[in-house]
Amino acid sequence: MKIFTSCITSLYLLCLGTIIGGIIACGALVAPVIFNASQYLAAIEIADPSGITRYASGILMTEIFARFNYLLNAMAIFILVYELLAFNISSKKSLFLLGIGIFSVVLIFLFTMYYTPAIIAAQVDGAAATATDEFGSLHTQSEMIFQILLISLSASFLWRVYLLRFSLPAAAKSRRK
Repeated sequence: MKIFTSCITSLYLLCLGTIIGGIIACGALVAPVIFNASQYLAAIEIADPSGITRYASGILMTEIFARFNYLLNAMAIFILVYELLAFNISSKKSLFLLGIGIFSVVLIFLFTMYYTPAIIAAQVDGAAATATDEFGSLHTQSEMIFQILLISLSASFLWRVYLLRFSLPAAAKSRRK
């Protein structure tokens, strides 16, 4: 049973790390390139600098997020199941980990089931709908949710790794010295 638990915990940490990496990749690497695509393409003379509008860049970025949302939703279910089982099975119950797990699940579903569909609906209405203050506010809120999600998942990941360090058997700890 201990080996099974270790394998599931390792898989959980791998999945958490993958999602954290995906959030960083989408927010810090992909979005700046997509929204500045016309500058990059004009610099290498592939496209007219005015060829890719901010609206078109937003459509591309939304497609990336829509696909990433499938992974986020799967991870939300994994987080919920894992954290509830870990809380029920553990002899040292951590309300912090359970709370941060539930908080992360709420943020994931808020992003994937409220903000993303609202942004897609505005984009369907056309470029004028995405130029409004209302859309700007919606977009800013979705960015904040995504950043808070990154922090909560990172905290969960780091706390789980910290707990793993102190749950090693005494023999394994003595070998490490």
